[in-house]
Amino acid sequence: MNPTAEPRRILHPTNLEAAATGAFAHALRLAVSARATLTLLHAGEEDDRTMGAMPQVRETLRTWGLLRSADGAQELKDLGLGVRKLLASGDPVQACADYLEEHRCDLVVLHTHQREGGAAWLGGRGAEPVAREAQQPVLIVPGGAQGFVDPATGALRLQRILVPIDKAPAPDAAVLLTAWLLETLAVEDAEVMLLHAGREDRAPRVQPPQRPGWQWHLNVQEGEAVETILRVERAWQPHLVVMTTQGHDGILDALRGSTTERVLRQIRCPLLTRTLKPD
Repeated sequence: MNPTAEPRRILHPTNLEAAATGAFAHALRLAVSARATLTLLHAGEEDDRTMGAMPQVRETLRTWGLLRSADGAQELKDLGLGVRKLLASGDPVQACADYLEEHRCDLVVLHTHQREGGAAWLGGRGAEPVAREAQQPVLIVPGGAQGFVDPATGALRLQRILVPIDKAPAPDAAVLLTAWLLETLAVEDAEVMLLHAGREDRAPRVQPPQRPGWQWHLNVQEGEAVETILRVERAWQPHLVVMTTQGHDGILDALRGSTTERVLRQIRCPLLTRTLKPD
């Protein structure tokens, strides 16, 4: 990921549920901000009814006040927004993986359920493996969470961001990922909390990019990582959590999930993540 480049190709796998409206709104808002091509992908039966049930981009943009004409084609062109709607058969997770293998993509936006202690996407716990294996940044929007994009108006609210950091994965990667999103959405005022769960003398030192209106501060709290992150998230109520991950690290993580996955299952706001591959 180039931390200075806007995402030009955004993929949003959709299960066509009403609960997934929030994730679609985030994907569309990001595509508008970045003047990107948004691909909507659904794995299911390939018929006219399914295609008609796909999220309605032009209708949503009219509701947001970004399209005014009946056709909207020229206004879409002026926005620099491209839209593709694709249907695939078979397993939704595999369909997403196949698409990412064959097509260049800069960002994936996923919807997830949070129920019975696990995260479910498209009927199975798919957000976790997709996020873990993807080379691209992945924005995961829980169905019950209040995101940072208002689905009704497209308005953006991204003032508080929580970024858990440790010496591994490299903390600079999470900081750059945060700055990348803020720049993509042209956020001028934001408070970013860099949270370290552990001893103060072991907290990593980072030098975040400085922009007028961006405030970065370090918060060190002793405790187990997942419990500390969730406790601070409940108390501070950020609009977004940003975490990088190295995937499963050892047998214990393989059994219960990585720190990022365990946070995802209980978080109350969207999560932006990226899996760092070994050099």
